[in-house]
Amino acid sequence: MKGAMTVLRSVRTSEFAIIRTCYRKYCTTENHMTTTKQKVIHPYSQIHPWKSENEFANDLLKNVVYNSDGIIAVNKPYGIPMLNSRPNINVPLHLHHKIVGAKDYTLNDILPYLAKELDVPMLIPCLGSEKYMSGIYVFGINNEVCHQINLAAKRTRGKYRKYWVVTTRVPNEIKGKHHLGMILKVSALGDKKPVILTQWSNNSWKRDEVKIMNVDYKVISNSTHNLSSLIEIVSSSRKWHSVRLFTSTMLYSPILGDNIHGSRVQEVMGTWLKIDPFADSSWDLPKLNRQLLDLLDIKPSQQEIVPVHIHLRSVHLIFGKEQKDLIIEAPLIHPFDWTCKQLQFKIPGEIRNSVNEENEEELIYMNAHDGN
Repeated sequence: MKGAMTVLRSVRTSEFAIIRTCYRKYCTTENHMTTTKQKVIHPYSQIHPWKSENEFANDLLKNVVYNSDGIIAVNKPYGIPMLNSRPNINVPLHLHHKIVGAKDYTLNDILPYLAKELDVPMLIPCLGSEKYMSGIYVFGINNEVCHQINLAAKRTRGKYRKYWVVTTRVPNEIKGKHHLGMILKVSALGDKKPVILTQWSNNSWKRDEVKIMNVDYKVISNSTHNLSSLIEIVSSSRKWHSVRLFTSTMLYSPILGDNIHGSRVQEVMGTWLKIDPFADSSWDLPKLNRQLLDLLDIKPSQQEIVPVHIHLRSVHLIFGKEQKDLIIEAPLIHPFDWTCKQLQFKIPGEIRNSVNEENEEELIYMNAHDGN
């Protein structure tokens, strides 16, 4: 099927209606009890299920996770920005993440409706998840509340965002803390790419050439067959897709679906190595383990529809004159939660019921490096 045309055909029986086709490249065929073959739409092809902007807005209302003292937070869906922006024409096309049947809705377009339904004067964006991630987005109902939210974020020294990510392999270390620098490296042709540094001069920092990044991380769980990890990351920076850059070039475990920094490390003769950020292969789609693709029911030719698996799990604010701890959490939502189920991650509540934290870390390490 040529182009991006979507063909939908409903087949009605006395009991149900079946959507027959939707981007045929991304559908699988299953044999049922009848002789008719039916198209089953992959979950990654149903990331934006809404049929109208109104349906989208009402769905977001159901995903309000905090509403108190003038602060309102929603669990933002994947692929939805605050504002629409023009794509960077200088970036290779495949780096623009593909969402099958993507809707061009924005949070900004529906804020008046949300404010009316929540019975508040207005909703002013303060902080939260980016377009290609799901999770917390925080609003204030007036400028004073937004000012207090910004102050509360600064009191955490920037480390107020806690991300959950799914990686394409298991990192060598199950937890760690890093004090890092980031710079924009310039090629001979004038191209620029961010690079993480472990050492830098005070003068370069004072000249604002180096951006500081403090990171805490720990492995929450490993997938079945130890093909992937669910990792919790607290980062003081989000500049230059820094969380993606960190997992790829420091943990050697790129985030699943990351087409920007996912190929900055590659397997060479059985060893994972950093490559020149300006090498042609650094622009390639990451090479994913075939077993991992099978667990996700994805063929190599369908890899472009794998979403970036970053979820802004919680925001920690030290709020008000009393400096109270305010932690706003967002449960996992589609497609992140579906992937976790497919890979059989053990979510923290289950872990706490089975082993204590110390034994848990030892178990994860032994499983990850079994046979090495």
